[in-house]
Amino acid sequence: MNYIKLILKVLFTIIFFQINSCGLKVVERHGQIYEKDIDFKELKIGKTTKNEIIESLGSPSTKSIFDDGQNWIYVSSEFKKYVFLEGKNTDQKVLILSFNEDTLKTKEILSKNDINEIHHEETITDSRGKKVNWLKEFFTNLNPDPYGKGGQAE
Repeated sequence: MNYIKLILKVLFTIIFFQINSCGLKVVERHGQIYEKDIDFKELKIGKTTKNEIIESLGSPSTKSIFDDGQNWIYVSSEFKKYVFLEGKNTDQKVLILSFNEDTLKTKEILSKNDINEIHHEETITDSRGKKVNWLKEFFTNLNPDPYGKGGQAE
């Protein structure tokens, strides 16, 4: 009889911990800023070099292509979620570093709220392609390979 009580207590304990683990909050942090817990005061304008930044933060998330890579951008985000459920982006940071040749010229840290205030270009690029009238489309569908042999003229 005591064995049955012991087995039931062990089973209830296991079930209790299994049910509790479903409600655990998990915090996932992605990106160099969160993983390294960087003190941004260490990045000194006019003194810190690209190599020192790579040693402390690693390579940037992206580099600018317009100015020969003189702007580096580090993007990090934090998600809070329950185990096995979809998470919510609770924080996001963007670190923008500008260089004058090899030394740090400016640094800017944007939070999730700052990112929403960034003004972006609102012009639209038309990507519909060229228009084909119905007559040309009709005749193209009748003979899609007019030269035969995979589109090669003889």
